[in-house]
This record gives sequence, structure tokens and C-alpha cells, in this order.
Amino acid sequence: MGATVFVALVGYLQWRRSERRKAENETARQDLEQAERRRIARELYDQQRLEALQELLDKLRELEIQSRWNAGGQDLRAEVPKLNTFLIQHGEVLEDEECRLAQQFLEGLTWIDHREADERRRWDEQREQELSAHGSDIGSYESSWERTVHLPPFDEVHHAVQKWTSARDALEERLRKALQGM
Repeated sequence: MGATVFVALVGYLQWRRSERRKAENETARQDLEQAERRRIARELYDQQRLEALQELLDKLRELEIQSRWNAGGQDLRAEVPKLNTFLIQHGEVLEDEECRLAQQFLEGLTWIDHREADERRRWDEQREQELSAHGSDIGSYESSWERTVHLPPFDEVHHAVQKWTSARDALEERLRKALQGM
């Protein structure tokens, strides 16, 4: 009888160990499945974030090109709602800081664009005055912004350029890090 109890006890303990291992294996399998789902979701998020950052920088670069090309000939304020719409549409993958930097970029660029429009208007007025008073043409307005060289170092210009370039540089750095998987 003692041997039967002993064999039954050993069998029971082996069965319990076996059940415990099955439960541990099942838990480990579920953990691995969850980790895989998280990894796939993270890869999707990282890809969407990378694409949104790339598209954002492409849009901002296009605005800079448009501003330089027109050199104050077109009001960039019309682009603000478009940029805000983009930022809202991609808000789940863009960080608040990136949205702030994009707005800072556009704010600096818009200021520069308005300054260029004022400079062009002043030049055209002076040109008309010279033509009517002396009959001499001082020529068309030539913008250093249009030629992609640095703007004259006025305090307001420096501040706007600093806002614009620091925002652009910070966003480009974030894109580089995203491309590197950081």
C-alpha cells in the first residue's frame, strides 16, 4: 500500500511539473506573440513617422524654394492653413516639437518673404521716381534672397533667418535620426 501511495504521489508531482511547464511554455509563447505584434506595430509607426517627416521637410523646402523664386512676389501666409492641415493629419506620428518647429520655420520664412515684398515695393517706387525725375532707369530689383545668398544682417532679418534655419536644421536632424532608426 505504501508503494502505491508513493507511486501515485510521484506520478502526481510529475503531472504537476508537466502542467506547470505547459503553462510556462504557453505564457512564453503568448509573450513572444505580443512582442512580435508590438514590433510590427512599432515598425509601422516608425515607417509612417519617417514618411510624415520626409513629406513635411519636402513641403517646407518647396516653400523655401517658392519664396526664393518669387522673392516677396507672393504672400506665403496662404500656406499656413495648408501646413496646419498637414500637421493635424499627421499628428499621431509627428511630435509636438516637430509641429512647433514647422510652424517656426514657416513664421520665419513668411517674415523674410514680407520683407522681400517691402524691399521690392520700395525699389520699384524709387525706380519710378528716378525715371520721372531724371529719366534714368536704376534697373529691376535684385534680391539676395532670390539668388540664395545670405540676407543683409539687420536685427529683424537675423532673427527671422535664425528662426527659420534653426527650425529647418532641427527638423532635418530629426529626419536623419528617423532614417537611422533612432
